[in-house]
Amino acid sequence: MDWFTILMRCGVASAVAQRWAPVFAAEAGPEKFSLGHEELDDFLGQVLHESAMLTRLEEGLNYSAGRLMEVWPLRFPTAEKAMQCARNPRALANYVYGGRLGNTSPDDGWLYRGGGLIQVTGRANYRKLGEAMGLDLEANPDMLRNNLDIALRSAVVWWEGNVPDGVMGDMPRVRRAVNGGTVGLEDTKRLTARADAAIDGTRSA
Repeated sequence: MDWFTILMRCGVASAVAQRWAPVFAAEAGPEKFSLGHEELDDFLGQVLHESAMLTRLEEGLNYSAGRLMEVWPLRFPTAEKAMQCARNPRALANYVYGGRLGNTSPDDGWLYRGGGLIQVTGRANYRKLGEAMGLDLEANPDMLRNNLDIALRSAVVWWEGNVPDGVMGDMPRVRRAVNGGTVGLEDTKRLTARADAAIDGTRSA
């Protein structure tokens, strides 16, 4: 598969596509998915959205107070409360993720913030994904955020374990499997359509 062309046609910047193309060739071929080529467009659309077009391998948590109140209205019901975590990613991660998702230590929310192309979050999820990959991601969470190969391979492994084959092609259901809701649905629809056309175009070329 010509991954450089596919990524470019999806809208990935040239320099970014050049860096990622060999990684996709090694880690995301159709043989890696239970439904083969049928899954690639769904997978690619979601991954491109989650990673801001392959430019982000960790969760962006540098929010203003106003934005915190929009994203987490129950956790930040007032501006005074939001100001405690505004523009402070570490404090925000420990506040919103602390005591859940397997996080038990005071700094776990930060250590196990969203990482990788699919934004895995929480100590328990890092541990589970690491076990599936044969890596100790719990002890080394930065592997998801600093290594392109591991970031992509982890996304494929997570996808195969969490996104049922039966939802492929049904954008709302795919989005819910990845995100837990439909935030980002319109963008993933757009990106998935681009991915479908790009993959078909390179296969028939």
